[in-house]
Amino acid sequence: MKPPILYCIGEAIVDFIPAGETPDGISLYAPMPGGAPANTSVAAAKLGVRASFIGKVGDDGFGRMMIDVMTGYGVSTEYISQTRDACTTMAFVTLSNEGDRSFTFARKPGADMMLTEEEVPYRLFSDIDILHFGSTGLMPGSPSKAAHLTALKAAKSAGTSISYDPNVRLPLWDDPMELKTTILEYLPFADIVKVSDDELDFIFGTDNEHKAAEFCFSQGASVLFVTRGSAGAAVYTRNFFAETGGVKVNAVDTTGAGDAFNGAFLSRFLGNTVEESLDPDALTEILNYANTAGSVTVTRKGAMAGSPTIEDLESLVRNRD
Repeated sequence: MKPPILYCIGEAIVDFIPAGETPDGISLYAPMPGGAPANTSVAAAKLGVRASFIGKVGDDGFGRMMIDVMTGYGVSTEYISQTRDACTTMAFVTLSNEGDRSFTFARKPGADMMLTEEEVPYRLFSDIDILHFGSTGLMPGSPSKAAHLTALKAAKSAGTSISYDPNVRLPLWDDPMELKTTILEYLPFADIVKVSDDELDFIFGTDNEHKAAEFCFSQGASVLFVTRGSAGAAVYTRNFFAETGGVKVNAVDTTGAGDAFNGAFLSRFLGNTVEESLDPDALTEILNYANTAGSVTVTRKGAMAGSPTIEDLESLVRNRD
């Protein structure tokens, strides 16, 4: 019997993060591997689980860097394809003094949008696996949207648990309402949903977490995680609620914090059904584990490099307890 695998589908992109200035004050940028689903796969692999990434990069230096870096972190890159029809997608990151980030994307189109249905290993999904996805790969008219739909339908049919982080990226969409409609269109596929508190009102029309949770449950989800930045995180099920406070750290780069959170909680769900992971004690422990993972990531630059190893995280959790 094969071991359980976390499959992450979507964008693998290059984040250009601030790296100082020239003597005359012009900003310098350093290329770092990124992309929310790609980051999540690395975060999970660094925590000791089998992770496989499904996506497309350019047949260029940045694309080869993405594959090499992810392979080095232990992610299976067998299902990353390359194209000469578009460059590896790039995002230029601007950081505030508090480490908060904003993005400018070079993606018209980007290679990640070119993923096709035929490149999705949907026949491999099983009921012990998890498939994780976000909204960035759901651009209307893109081959990637059809590829995601094929993957999600196959996962549902196989009994694979599905995790959804909508990951609102407004600069990528011409029409914000089209993004909202698309996010909600794909919500019924999800067993597990993760959103940040600053996305609640855009997605659900309310900043009330309990109402957002009820809506997710009405669409078929079993679990909602809400990340609150420096204020911590919360988890909701139909019968249970828990929250944890923030971990005081010196934040230098918040890029990838939510992805590290995803990788941590998915590493604990993998191999169990969602229902088996809903024990209140287990779920509270998972929440604390994931929250600690996110807090570690913001103290380091780069989403993949910043996410903790299993040794880092277990030591921190013990100290926090």
